[in-house]
Amino acid sequence: MKLIPALDILDGKVVRLKQGDYDQVTIYHEKPIDLAWYLADHGAERLHLVDLRGSKEGKICEGRLFTEIRRTVNIACEVGGGIRSRDDFAFYFDHGFTLGKDFVMVGSLPFIDRGAFDVIVADFKDSLLMTVDAWGDEVKHSGWLKDSGYKVETLISEMSALGVRNFLVTQIRKDGMMQGPDFELYERLQKLFPDRNLIASGGVSSVDDLEALQKQQLYGAIVGKAYYEGKITAQMMREFRLRHRI
Repeated sequence: MKLIPALDILDGKVVRLKQGDYDQVTIYHEKPIDLAWYLADHGAERLHLVDLRGSKEGKICEGRLFTEIRRTVNIACEVGGGIRSRDDFAFYFDHGFTLGKDFVMVGSLPFIDRGAFDVIVADFKDSLLMTVDAWGDEVKHSGWLKDSGYKVETLISEMSALGVRNFLVTQIRKDGMMQGPDFELYERLQKLFPDRNLIASGGVSSVDDLEALQKQQLYGAIVGKAYYEGKITAQMMREFRLRHRI
């Protein structure tokens, strides 16, 4: 299972939102590039970069910062926030990202412009990371602010039928709460979609949580607030990778 440290960016700073609430923001780091370097030096092989303002406003806001991180730190990245067209998606690959190695996250587009989403699937399927943001079993979009009308399983099934293989599933109720992931949800999804690459996000609070997710044979897990609060250190993540030979 891949461990993927999260850098959620708002106005050029690394922050965390509590349950996706833009009014509950904690600033953790003023210099994202320095933090990215530090994580890479401690063995991180992939970074999770989220453009929070982009997600809320529906346009790329941190594209220049994200491409600079990718070029200078030189490890794989998955980026998202504000992707609303093929051109938005292609922006990153036109500025230093590598197809098949790096990923761009799309979550809202299927609900607000299905035609644009279908074009992205046709052209970039192998570098598409579909984000599924769940409040319970209900899928949200547009910065977790709008209802989609989909259940988690229904959306993954529909997207899988189009050929999408990579899914990041965030349990919003758990995000930033430090109460453990939604193990029940991930166990159910792993049984339903064993041939998909499922990444867990939300609630990871300890190495024990990571060990439990590892046993569920998920493809990956996002490490966010637990790192910033010192519950999981960069050294602990390095040791986890060595222990599981990842």
